[in-house]
Amino acid sequence: MGDARHCLRMLKTTGPILPPFNFNNAEIAAHSPEVTGRILLNSLCERLGWNSLRGRRLLDFGCGVRFARTIYNLEIDIAQYCGIDANAAAIAWLRENVRDPRFRFEYLDMRNAMYNPGGSDAGVADAMQALGLRDFDAACMFSVITHQPPQQSDVIFAMLRPCAPRLYFTAFIDDGVEDYADRDPSQPLLLATYSSGHIRRLLAKADWHVDNIFAPSLFQLTAFVCSAEPRRGIADMIASRWRGPR
Repeated sequence: MGDARHCLRMLKTTGPILPPFNFNNAEIAAHSPEVTGRILLNSLCERLGWNSLRGRRLLDFGCGVRFARTIYNLEIDIAQYCGIDANAAAIAWLRENVRDPRFRFEYLDMRNAMYNPGGSDAGVADAMQALGLRDFDAACMFSVITHQPPQQSDVIFAMLRPCAPRLYFTAFIDDGVEDYADRDPSQPLLLATYSSGHIRRLLAKADWHVDNIFAPSLFQLTAFVCSAEPRRGIADMIASRWRGPR
């Protein structure tokens, strides 16, 4: 009840937040962010085996603004929500306007040919540890791996491994693809498509075990639920990356 009372006080004091950003495609943007956000968060909780977000600490990699808006405006109980994104304007806006200690937002200038072509790869592998982002109950990514080539997905899976024991993410999956295909070369990474086997190999390199795979459903693509495997020694990790996917 404490979290709910706190959230209600914040909402009454500051009013609902209305971020001036839309990162969703037209089909999803036709619905309010709170509608799609609550459906996706409820699905995440159900598939992770949680009754709700109450008491949970959630790390949202590639956060955009939807879940922050949903959790805040709908007064959803949560212990901590941390969003990290390569969009500097969105992170700056959230930091300025979401004045609630349960929320934290971090900017990561990670290069991506679609969203952040001017970004950098320097220091990215250790960025989460440098920011002190650990001890979360789960990390999630919605529409992130959908726009990453394999070499960047590899890095992201490894980055998130020390942060939480569970991982939930969505991806374009087509087992007719031989490992990976960028389905629309005219718009690089718009449709970054993987075979399920290749995704499993990338996850295994970062010590993630696939617990379950869910077929595309309302407002989301194929979804993966993963658990952290016991960490291998540093020599094994280096050797695995040197050999590459098998």
